Amino acid sequence: MDNEKKLNILGLAIKILFAVPALIACFIVMLSDVGSADDLVQQEFMNDFWFSSSINITLFSMAVAASLILIFFILLIISQPKQAIKSILGLILSGIVFFILYMIGTNDTVESLQIQDNIQVTQGEFDFTHAGIYTALIGIAVTSFVALFMGFFMKLFRN
Repeated sequence: MDNEKKLNILGLAIKILFAVPALIACFIVMLSDVGSADDLVQQEFMNDFWFSSSINITLFSMAVAASLILIFFILLIISQPKQAIKSILGLILSGIVFFILYMIGTNDTVESLQIQDNIQVTQGEFDFTHAGIYTALIGIAVTSFVALFMGFFMKLFRN
C-alpha cells in the first residue's frame, strides 16, 4: 500500500509539473489563429515562447515514451521471452503489411484531396500516409477480433 501511495504522489507531481504546462502551451498555440496570418506574423510566432515550449515539450514527451518502450521491452525479453518473441513477430508482421500497402500505393492526388496550393505533397508521402493509416486500422481490427474471439471461447468453456 505504501508503494501505491508513492506512485500516486509521483503521478500527481508529473501531472502538475509536466502535463499542465504542456497543455497550457499547446492550447495557446492551437487557439492563436496564426495559420491564417501572413508569413511575417507566422515567423514571429514560431520564435515565440509558447510555440517553442510546446514543441520542446512534445519532443521531450516523445523521447521519454520511446525510452520507456525500449526499457519495458528489454524487461519483457528478460522476464518473459515467449511473450517477447510474440511481440517481435507482431512487429515484423506489421512491417510486412505496411511495406505491402506502401508498394501498392494509393490513387489519392493533390486534386482529389483538395489540398491548398501552398502545401507541397509528393506521391510517396501519400503512399506512406495511406500505408500507415491502413496498417493501424488492420492492427486495430485484428486485435479487436482476437479479443472478441478469445472472450467468446473463454466464456464458452467456462460454463
